[in-house]
Amino acid sequence: MSLPESLVEQSTLTPRQLEALQLYVRVALGEMKYREAASVASQGRTKGASGPLTVGSYFRTVQQARENVKSSVVTLLIGVWLGIVKPDDVRRLLDVAGSGVRTLSEEETARLARVLHELVKRIVM
Repeated sequence: MSLPESLVEQSTLTPRQLEALQLYVRVALGEMKYREAASVASQGRTKGASGPLTVGSYFRTVQQARENVKSSVVTLLIGVWLGIVKPDDVRRLLDVAGSGVRTLSEEETARLARVLHELVKRIVM
């Protein structure tokens, strides 16, 4: 399990939105086309869903996920402005989170997820 997958339950993103964003990054990097991303995203759909996911449906999921990320950033800014969150704490948190970009073992991912969770709990006043 990747670090984002281990943290998604504590975020404003759904697991499906996380998957769509991960595929979106690959589309943006030119590694795949939208149609391929929609096809990959279709593989996790429920039994009641008929046919493959359309590119439009996939893109709507990506847009909803991007809006959730934007809202989270704005919420963090408000927390900083209100003094509920200290800017230095946010910097440290981002530094620790950035260390998770490299490939981690399952054990390292779980440990880093626990550390990030504890840091977030301590940061919010």
